[in-house]
Amino acid sequence: MDKKNHKIERECLKCGTIQSLTVTKKEAAFDLIDYDRVLGVKCPKCFNKQFSITFQNVTLDLDILKEWSLDSELYLQEQDEELLLADELYLDIVLKTLDTHKILDHKRNILLEALCIIVYDNTIKENPKRDEDLKNRVIFELNTRIEQLRLADDWVMDYIKEVVYPQLNTM
Repeated sequence: MDKKNHKIERECLKCGTIQSLTVTKKEAAFDLIDYDRVLGVKCPKCFNKQFSITFQNVTLDLDILKEWSLDSELYLQEQDEELLLADELYLDIVLKTLDTHKILDHKRNILLEALCIIVYDNTIKENPKRDEDLKNRVIFELNTRIEQLRLADDWVMDYIKEVVYPQLNTM
């Protein structure tokens, strides 16, 4: 059983009352908490209904990514999941998920787009922190998964393709 060790706080925008809640990694990663059901719809002090939510960022692991990749109802964030996953921190688990698990097609496409974003980000001159070694590693990994990338082609933004595809062997 996943331990409840991820803290979420809800602050009333009117009076500043803070309500805290501790959730599991899975609940935090997929934002599975119905705050109104758990904490109530209104602030317990002033009865206001407007809040801000703060929480610890969850560092994804292989189990979380695998579960996400198999369930069309799970989201790592409401939009732009590929931007979250386009991080060197997640490179190994993205590759492992692509290579060792049967995953949903659209989740595979998101993972491949994330790899393309890593190459893009480490190619454009506007990024002063480009990492040539990381870029070359991901280009190698994309080249080994070129057929998967062809299947994901419609998911990759054109401006990213214009920068990344010329660097690949056979796109």
